[in-house]
Amino acid sequence: MEAGTSVEREPLEITYPADLPVSQRRDDIAEAIRDHQVVVVAGETGSGKTTQLPKICLELGRGRTTYRKARDGKKRPRGGLIGHTQPRRIAARSVAERIADELGQPLGQQSVGRWGSSRSWATRCASPTAPAPTPA
Repeated sequence: MEAGTSVEREPLEITYPADLPVSQRRDDIAEAIRDHQVVVVAGETGSGKTTQLPKICLELGRGRTTYRKARDGKKRPRGGLIGHTQPRRIAARSVAERIADELGQPLGQQSVGRWGSSRSWATRCASPTAPAPTPA
């Protein structure tokens, strides 16, 4: 890809399993995330906290890359990720696979993948409706 170009991506169809408590409270959780810098969500194991919260954030527009003008005058990307960490690599990879599957995306492609050092795995979600970052 040439410098200065961007790629338009197809919008995601985000769905939520109706049987999960987090899905049932999606509107309340989304409102809290939209209105507050820090939100603590507590729930039982299996309630959907790990898999549904990143999707709620995507739906709110989190993960969208924005651009700012740096001091040197160049346009620099800012944001564009929803990070999710797990204490073990296998757990983080499993979460990434699950979210990618629920979004209908291949792992490591447009919206869900890995970032960081070669020794760590973390889920990264990026808004596929926003253009991909362009080199400065």
